Amino acid sequence: MFVVFMHCEFPGMMGVAVQAISRFCVPFFFMVSGYFCFRPLLQQVDNSKIVAMNGRRDSLIIKKKVSHIAKITLYASLFYFAFTLLQQALFHNQNLSVSKGQVLTWLVFNKPFIIGGHLWFLFALLYAYVFYGILERLNLRKFAYVLACILFVVYVCLAQGAHLAGVHVSNHFYRNWLIEAFPFLMLGQWIHENQDRINISNKTLFIIIFVTTFLCLVERKIMGRDFGVNIVTIAQVFALFVYGVKNPTRHEGAIQRLGRDCSMMVYIIHIAIWVLLARLYKYMGIAENLLALYMKPVLVVVFSILFALLFNDIVAKVKS
Repeated sequence: MFVVFMHCEFPGMMGVAVQAISRFCVPFFFMVSGYFCFRPLLQQVDNSKIVAMNGRRDSLIIKKKVSHIAKITLYASLFYFAFTLLQQALFHNQNLSVSKGQVLTWLVFNKPFIIGGHLWFLFALLYAYVFYGILERLNLRKFAYVLACILFVVYVCLAQGAHLAGVHVSNHFYRNWLIEAFPFLMLGQWIHENQDRINISNKTLFIIIFVTTFLCLVERKIMGRDFGVNIVTIAQVFALFVYGVKNPTRHEGAIQRLGRDCSMMVYIIHIAIWVLLARLYKYMGIAENLLALYMKPVLVVVFSILFALLFNDIVAKVKS
């Protein structure tokens, strides 16, 4: 839902505030992916056999994850390519020209065009999985953690640091598979690997969450928008994630089940629903109506969830 609110903003100061604190959501998803990449080592009986078994197991896990995300990325890309062609046919408002620079930027930095910019997340996650798999294959997990720490510093320097220095850096240089996706993926894995040793009380986590969320607003006021993840977001998302790991059943209910079953489809489809709703608003003559603008993000969430539930129901019936 925060992804939707980040892309389809509320009007006025409410939109600014919600967008500012929503920056944690994409890093959080990368961390979820990293968390479920980790598999504890088996008890050591014969060192050579254990290493071989874990190597084969990790390789299989990564292959399955790469295959899964590759399929989702392909289907989502085909859907938005068709959606773009449909808009062009009906409204003639889509730029379908392609340059070598755009293709290169897409391939190297995961900044897609034509199909929808929000799908950069899927391409970045796919590349990060592959890179992680290579490092695991080479038994370089410790190096991966060190590299992740370095990349966090690089991220801050390229985003907020360059902005404060008055240097313009296009965001695809830091919002990509290596500079953003991989460090947060490794942070999620580190939390899984060390969760029994992370001794932070819920009270302390709440304090960190509330303080860093407030500081997100302060940072937005100072920095302006669209300079990647806030600096304080790293601490914010860490505290949120650790709280979730420490309290896996504390908030069980409808929202948690919707997150489990619908989050990926909501992420994929919400941009299309946003575009269609904007068209409907314009047709109805309420595109500038303040109440309608406040309702738009909520409606996008509701329609996206309904679509996801319908999609899941159809898939379940087809499989049965």
